[in-house]
Amino acid sequence: MEVGSLADNNSNLVIAVDAMGGDFGPAVIVPGAVEALRQGEGFTLALYGEKKTIEDQLSSLAADGLSLHVVPCNQNIEMAESPAAAIRGKPDSPIVRAFRDQKSAHVQAVVSAGSTGAMVAASLLILGRLPSVDRPAIGTLIPTVESHLLLLDAGANVQCTPALLLRFAEMGDLFAREMLDLPQPRIGLLNIGEEETKGTELTIAAYKLLNDKDLNFIGNIESNRLLLGEADVVVTDGFTGNMVLKLLEGFGHYLSGLASNKDLTEGERQALLPALAILQDRFSYENYGGALLLGINGVSIISHGRSSSRAITNAVLSAKRMASLDIPAKLQATLSSES
Repeated sequence: MEVGSLADNNSNLVIAVDAMGGDFGPAVIVPGAVEALRQGEGFTLALYGEKKTIEDQLSSLAADGLSLHVVPCNQNIEMAESPAAAIRGKPDSPIVRAFRDQKSAHVQAVVSAGSTGAMVAASLLILGRLPSVDRPAIGTLIPTVESHLLLLDAGANVQCTPALLLRFAEMGDLFAREMLDLPQPRIGLLNIGEEETKGTELTIAAYKLLNDKDLNFIGNIESNRLLLGEADVVVTDGFTGNMVLKLLEGFGHYLSGLASNKDLTEGERQALLPALAILQDRFSYENYGGALLLGINGVSIISHGRSSSRAITNAVLSAKRMASLDIPAKLQATLSSES
């Protein structure tokens, strides 16, 4: 059924999912999205991609009667393609179709495990930025000993200004209040020392801006304290943030290989396994589903290319919550009042 038929579906939010994205495609994406539909309520699922392939997956999932639609697309954006060129050259790809449907209010959020560059480019070119945002930021949740923190920017902006870092903090503050139910989120600035005079010209100037704003700014936070639960939102430039994210992903892989270390005795290995299982689960991106692009005029969730069905389920549920809370509108209202 074409997505245009959803225009009269006023009772539900519609979450668009790129069924062809990611390393594993529809065999993983479709079951994960359908499971989100079963777990959640009050929304309709729109699956974008190759019609027969998606329908073949649905036939094995007993999906009859669920509130979902298949939106046929005849093109697909590959990971290696130039994002901007692909957005312009493949108008019938799932990512482009889904964002155009969000622009016209047929859907309220887009989830994809496909090309991150294409997701960012489509978000900007089709949905556009919120009027009060110069550049959007990728936010990702990271586990801590207390709960989790929101790190942004995690890769959208390699070069930043102090004003951009302040804007990231303001966006992160509202997200944490609305999505994480934190009444007064603790905002930290990633740096190499706690003193306000430490760091680069960027971090020194950003510290002053953050300290002068009406935020619960707790100062600089060093990377060795990120996981200790001392902050709820941590801001940095996209270059540094992406390195932090990749390091933590690598730590997850390190944990998975630790049990097979040849230097461990069998007794040590058996004693270690329960703790490793807990740590691996805590550091799994599957728990969070995907990163979010804050600052665009809509909801865009970028899932990991290696996403499992569980990760897609959580990404869809996160997208549904962001859309139902209308996070973009709240961001614009908050940021415009602070400008």
